Amino acid sequence: MEMIVNLAGYNLDIDLIRKLAEQDKATPETLAAAYARISRSKKNVTELRQEAIRDVARARKSNRNIVFEMGHSSVAEHAVFNFDLIGISRYLIEFIERSRLVSFTEKSQRYVTLEDDYIIPAEIRTKNLATEFSRVIARQNELYHHMYGKAKAYLENTGFSGTARELSGKAKEDARYVLALATQTQLGMTINARNLEKLLCRLDCIELQEATELKRQLEKLARDVAPSLIKYTGAGYYEKKSCAYFPDSAPENLQETVKLISATDKGDDIILTALAFQECGSDIITVRKKITGMSKSQKKQVFTGLFHEMKAYHSVPRAFELVNFLFQLHISSCCYGQLKRHRMCTIIKSDYHPGRGYMIPPLLQELNMEKQIEAVMNETSRLYFRLEAEKKGLGNYILTNGHKITVLFQVNLREMYHFSRLRSDKHAQWEIRAISHKMDELVKTSVPLAGCYLMGKDEFEKNYPG
Repeated sequence: MEMIVNLAGYNLDIDLIRKLAEQDKATPETLAAAYARISRSKKNVTELRQEAIRDVARARKSNRNIVFEMGHSSVAEHAVFNFDLIGISRYLIEFIERSRLVSFTEKSQRYVTLEDDYIIPAEIRTKNLATEFSRVIARQNELYHHMYGKAKAYLENTGFSGTARELSGKAKEDARYVLALATQTQLGMTINARNLEKLLCRLDCIELQEATELKRQLEKLARDVAPSLIKYTGAGYYEKKSCAYFPDSAPENLQETVKLISATDKGDDIILTALAFQECGSDIITVRKKITGMSKSQKKQVFTGLFHEMKAYHSVPRAFELVNFLFQLHISSCCYGQLKRHRMCTIIKSDYHPGRGYMIPPLLQELNMEKQIEAVMNETSRLYFRLEAEKKGLGNYILTNGHKITVLFQVNLREMYHFSRLRSDKHAQWEIRAISHKMDELVKTSVPLAGCYLMGKDEFEKNYPG
């Protein structure tokens, strides 16, 4: 049979879908059901799709049986949803964007001037704390606008070399460090049914009413369209239990921003062994002995050939995934907002706490803004403890983008190349760029041959080995 490739479907805007004559058939469940039947049917997949569309009720019954009775959960991945998430807090976004295999595009506080929009947690709306909450937020926002204007004027007067848009962006990205995690944002999310179910369960673990309301709305919208693919959305004891088995320890404002905790030993040799194994298919022990016996110059020659003609957009081979690095990072919430986008890495973060300190951008230090920032941060800290006394987790809403957390960040060398290309680049935000540069240095010390081209895109274009 000759090759046939059909376009089976693609994302459609909901306003177009609502204009369809047969609304009940406009569901991604039919695609999921048709693709599930491929493995056991002689029929052409195009026929299977047409059958599913003709009998949606049968398609839904098939999905429930295959996904939830037989346990073939990957079938639910064929059903994809696009959600607009509007008016949710910057804090809640962190829980949403933990989803690894989901696509997000978020309103950027680096490029958009904020209009003082924020949420008041439902838990305090009818209490005296709401007035104090709004007062502290107003102080934070007032300082944000003041610092934005002052930073913008300073950059203009000191010969900033970028465009007017870049100058404005630089002023915004530093001023935003005093904005609360309660600040509203918006997000475009593309997610399949399997990952949506996991997200709904995660939201059910968060004992905040904002998370509960988001779960309710997402679940209703998804079930209205694809009821056969969303089932296990409630969190039980296993999901909700906390590790309350360890002694309490005071949060620290660590001095070391980047610390390498562990690295795969002899990483260069491991990568060469895997590459040689891939070529010859001999027993891995035999291959490893041969690689170990090579001289340093011979190994360097192999890597030189491997990197030859590599471009900034190329990924290194999968063999690089066998070498791992575990970092401890002490960073601001601003920086974490970008770090968390590297979802293929393993990221374990502490909770927020004023005792971990806060970051003041160098530009704002040049403008002698420390005392004004300190005054607002002290007010913020006092309210944090009052909110936490009301309900654990509420205090995080009043903390700012500048407040620090500590993160365990495990990355393999292949992903590290992607991270470095993006975050060590001159266009990257200053805090994550400084962290990326330090990580590059530490990795290169561990794997000097395999890691020799860790650098931002801008540097790579000048130094690539071709």
